[in-house]
Amino acid sequence: MLTKSKQYIYRELSLADFSKLFQHGLPQARLYELTLPWLAATANHMVNTEQVIVHCLYKRVSQGEAQILIAWPLVHNDLTKQISSLTSFYSAIAEPIFFEKPNKINLHQLLSYVEQSSPWRSLLLGPFDSGLMQNSVRDYFPFQRVFSQSDNIYQEGIVDYQQYYQQRPSQLRNTIKRRQQKLTQVHQYRIEIITSLSAFSRAFDAYKTIYKQSWKGNEFSYDFIEEVCLAALAENKLRLGLLWVDDEPAAAQLWFLQSTSTDDNTTMKTASIFKLAYNPKYQKFSVGSLLSLALSEQVITKDKVTSIEFGMGGERYKQDWLTSKRTRQVLQVFNQQTIYGKLAIVRQLLIARLVNLFKRK
Repeated sequence: MLTKSKQYIYRELSLADFSKLFQHGLPQARLYELTLPWLAATANHMVNTEQVIVHCLYKRVSQGEAQILIAWPLVHNDLTKQISSLTSFYSAIAEPIFFEKPNKINLHQLLSYVEQSSPWRSLLLGPFDSGLMQNSVRDYFPFQRVFSQSDNIYQEGIVDYQQYYQQRPSQLRNTIKRRQQKLTQVHQYRIEIITSLSAFSRAFDAYKTIYKQSWKGNEFSYDFIEEVCLAALAENKLRLGLLWVDDEPAAAQLWFLQSTSTDDNTTMKTASIFKLAYNPKYQKFSVGSLLSLALSEQVITKDKVTSIEFGMGGERYKQDWLTSKRTRQVLQVFNQQTIYGKLAIVRQLLIARLVNLFKRK
């Protein structure tokens, strides 16, 4: 536990109050699902909004004035005494909101406040990329375990569409070419990429139709998806792709755009692939791949992205489209100051370590 410093000020805000205070002064997030609209939609549709507390760390800059450093929206479940990241199965990553370049000292200071903010038995934090966030949690809490993890398929350093296309496996390129020729021989098809509010309602209805017809079945919350799409659309960050066969919706995809400044003052623009679905009736024509190719050309050529990522999941087909893979982890921490926490540490962590030790012998 860190000793409180006069250098810092700690405050707790509701998500609504935080949004009012900082909606026009938030730093640029590196992925759309780390933005305030995404967090607000998660709170509105996926958790109990009243349980969300934004833990804020400030630094004193002068007498009576403070500057915010980090804001971390967390969900407090009073029944289970668990504190968790504001996230859901729609989110591939979760992080605090950093108003200055993050560092371990500030993160540890905020963790010390969170630790003492209310009674808790366990913390469920993440998913995090490997790096500062993951290392800071591991270093601060001596007893933690990997609660879950998933792969993130991505590609950075994209220069232009032609380069990107030539990097795709020849089998993928040849298959798409053959299936496209086969499709045009027996059907008429067209592709739309929706970027305007006026076209959204009809396009979203088509998306829902396709999703229900697909192997994925019905969606858990179309309201959540519609809210994040409309918020992205208002900032020109949504690319909703539709492929129609003989005026019937056959494939749909949702991509989000986000721009951030890097340490060397260059801009990194990322396209995140959020949702993919197609009608199995048209599977033999690879309508999903045709749409993916069209959206790739759109975001690289017109939107000038230099990075594309798939969100969560390491399915084999994704590696045909993007070249790199990283693992994101959710970390679980047990409160060693409580009886429950001590028992959980013994059961979940120490026994597992002993089992691994004997296996190695």
